[in-house]
Amino acid sequence: MVLNIRTISKYFIEFLIVAFGVYLGVYAGEKQSEKKTYEKKEKSLTFIIEELENNKAKLDSAYAYHQSIELEFDANRNKVKESDYLKPYIGNTVFKHTEIKGWKGLGYANLNDTAFEAAKISGIIQEFDFETVQAISEVYNYQKEYADFANSLLQKILNFDSSTTVVDIMSVIDQMGNDLKNFEFTLKESISNLVSQLKSEENKESINSSK
Repeated sequence: MVLNIRTISKYFIEFLIVAFGVYLGVYAGEKQSEKKTYEKKEKSLTFIIEELENNKAKLDSAYAYHQSIELEFDANRNKVKESDYLKPYIGNTVFKHTEIKGWKGLGYANLNDTAFEAAKISGIIQEFDFETVQAISEVYNYQKEYADFANSLLQKILNFDSSTTVVDIMSVIDQMGNDLKNFEFTLKESISNLVSQLKSEENKESINSSK
């Protein structure tokens, strides 16, 4: 009986050692996996912030350009009489959009979404909390709406032909100085707020990881 108890105790101790070793192995594996996930999430967050900041810089430039075009256009539009509005644009002598001071074309911002798309494709976006994902998605969706609107104006310009009137051209420039510019202003504010939110989250993640 004594021998049996000693044998059982020996096997039990060996079992505990093996079980503890397996537990440590699993625990270490999980910790390593968590570390890799955190590093990917942190890197993705950094890339998204950088992308948004670059997009805002582009919007700042486009907004300033459209603001100046609006002022110059307002100074010139009053010289055009209503009786000239429906005249063919080609060959007219009362209004030329290329003569607007500072004119450099449509001048909308070409915004990027590579970092956000990469986060979605890799699946790392799932590691962000729902509110953060929602906030990021809203801004990038708004970027797409901005691009769609800018492209609609560009398409109007590309479709100009012999039937295009003076008022057709003036309408597009008016939309540049108003609708497109307002789009840029709102989007700039949205990006600024989101970047502040993401940087705050980035700092929290860094603090938590160091504990």
